[in-house]
Amino acid sequence: MKKINLLVLLLFCLVITGCNSNKSKDVGTLDSFEAACTNNGLSVSDNMEEYKDVNYVSEAKVAVLDDIRIQMVIYDNNENAENVLNEHISAFMTMKGSGSVINKDKGNNYYHFDMISNGYYMVTSRIDNTLIFTKTPVKNKEIVDSIFNELNY
Repeated sequence: MKKINLLVLLLFCLVITGCNSNKSKDVGTLDSFEAACTNNGLSVSDNMEEYKDVNYVSEAKVAVLDDIRIQMVIYDNNENAENVLNEHISAFMTMKGSGSVINKDKGNNYYHFDMISNGYYMVTSRIDNTLIFTKTPVKNKEIVDSIFNELNY
């Protein structure tokens, strides 16, 4: 009887885990990024100058308010966006302290990573070929979360 209960529990866990990875999200646009940031008091501008020598970036905008700087970048394909996301995570992990808090969410076409460490809130979130990211003092977490939630990133 215990073996059957254990088997049922194991299958249940597999089903729950498997269902989570099949979730998908809709890709946001630069217009929706600008609206969400403006709604939260940030000023938005074109950021292609920063990527002028990067041939795999299609479009980019940056939102700024005091010490908050959030970027949205659209890449030419999903693979390039995923590579940059992994670079962000690696860079964030170099700042990881002993009391760090890390959250991850992964689905069919997206990956969200955020970390609080050493007084900073770091977020990078990809849906298909788009990426939104920031590294800001932790005091700005509420504003950043509001923007990411509004965009469903």
